[in-house]
Order: sequence, then structure tokens, then C-alpha cells
Amino acid sequence: MSPSHHSDYQTRDYRPGDETAITELFSIVFGRCLPETHWRWKYTGSGLTSPLARLAFDRDGRLVGHAGAIALRGWREGRPLPFFQICDVMVHPAARGQLGQRNLFTRLARELLEEIAQRWPEAFAYGFPGQRPFRLGAYAGVYEAVEQTVCWSRPVGKRWLPLPGTRALDWNDDWLDAFWTEQASALPLALVRDRAYLNWRYACHPHRCYQLLGLQLARRRFGWAVVQPVENRLRVVDMLVARRWLKLALRALDRVAGASGMQTVEIWLPSGWRETVDGTLAPTEVVTTNMVWRLPLDTATVRKTLYYTMGDLDIF
Repeated sequence: MSPSHHSDYQTRDYRPGDETAITELFSIVFGRCLPETHWRWKYTGSGLTSPLARLAFDRDGRLVGHAGAIALRGWREGRPLPFFQICDVMVHPAARGQLGQRNLFTRLARELLEEIAQRWPEAFAYGFPGQRPFRLGAYAGVYEAVEQTVCWSRPVGKRWLPLPGTRALDWNDDWLDAFWTEQASALPLALVRDRAYLNWRYACHPHRCYQLLGLQLARRRFGWAVVQPVENRLRVVDMLVARRWLKLALRALDRVAGASGMQTVEIWLPSGWRETVDGTLAPTEVVTTNMVWRLPLDTATVRKTLYYTMGDLDIF
């Protein structure tokens, strides 16, 4: 998209070298560091496109706004579909407060989604903002709520049945691709969770460590889970199983947590999945969001069909 001038700000697409200013703005807006190594992994590691972002500069050439998109491989009803996770939509405190098209949050989000719609007309774009940024995006006509994200959890019990079990998996195991192919037909709208995705998203993460577990019953592998211990909890960051195997999968992970002295297993799952198992459901501050500006997928369809986990977010 070509540069745009409006009021006191100029907007344009990302250019190589902008990452230094982007990570500095991130620290100002969110109050935590985003190392450039993390930024490169996040925006270029999937290898699908050059970094996608729309940037705003003030009259002195300082970066004051940013909206980014992570390009991902998606799947809808039996065929590939471009997915984009919209993230790091941020405006410097000194550049906030305008209304309408003068509002940089609105302007950057709309311009980014317009570019995606022009280049990938069938694309699906989604995100996971907190309550305040969601309200800004909804007011701008850019965001629509799929649902408030809910954390399912259950205390580790004394369920020491011999089955099911788990076994550590290698991130390059050929079975991961075969299993994705087997399961894809049951997922109407989801990320492609194959070996390449797992390697980029988890094995190659620059700052976090994850464990990949195969879920087994009587030597038959029926799914996998990406887990991460956090204090006294076993966080299930990602998982791929048939819905009918979900209870057995969580029972196997319960055993993993108990054997490591943890007290709770927790996972994020969409509506229709989490209600099928016993446990506590606690709303989070995160809103699962459909990006509707210029894009074709209606929110009612997304609400019925999207499969997501913590791993769909960029914060875990």
C-alpha cells in the first residue's frame, strides 16, 4: 500500500530496518521488552511473506503507531486458506485521542486490513486483544467479538489409572504431518497444525521452552499436546486430538502434571469443546476477535467453526 498523509501523521508499510523503532515503541506502549530477535522470529519465521505491518510517523519522522500481522497457513473446509493474526496494534501515548479517521488506532488497523484484503481477498484475519483495545477496534468497525476467551482448569486428582499415557515426541517426527492430514477434515476453520508449524511456533521460539507429548492408548497414538509448566500449573499451550478423545487426552495430561508435582492442568479451548469435559471455566480478559474490515468471513461463521488454543496467540 502506498504512503498516506492525513493530519499530522504519515502512514506507510514496513520497510527493512524499521524493527528497531518498532521494538522501542513496543516497550513504551506495553511496558516490556520485545527483543529484535523475537520480532524477527514472530514476523518472518513462518517464511510466508515479508513482514506485514502498517506504521505511522509524526512530522519529525518518529514512529508513533504500528499495526502488525503474522502470516500463517490456515485451513477452511478442506482447503488451504491464508490466516493472519493481527497483533501489536499500538499508538504512542502522545499520539492518542483523535476521533474518527484522525484516530491512529482506527486508521492503522483499517489500512492494514485493506492491504490484506487486496492481496489475499479470501483471507481470514483474527486476533486476541484485551478488553480495552477490543472496544477501540469495535468502535472503529474493525473488530467483532467471536467470544470472550475462557480458561478451562481442573485440579490434579488421584486418578492413577494405567491408561492413557504420554510419550515425548521429536518436533521432526513424520507422524505429525500424517496426523494433521487425518484430523484436518474434522476442523472446519483452524491453523494448519503440522510439523512445519510446530517447529516454527514452538521448537524455534527464541525465548520459551515447550515440550511436545504424544498421547497414547494401548500403544496407539491418538493425539499430541504442547505443554509448559508454569509455577504449580501444567499449561497446555496447544493440542490436536479428535473431539471424542478430549477427555482421555486431559486425563493423560493430568497424570503428567501429577507426576511432576503440579496442582492444576489448564487449557484454552473454543466453545463446543470445553463444555464436553468436567472442570472450572474462568473468563479471561482476552477477546477472541474476527477482523471484519473489508474481509469476507462473517463472525457468526467464525464463532461456529474456529478451533483455537493458547498457541494461536503470540503471548504464550
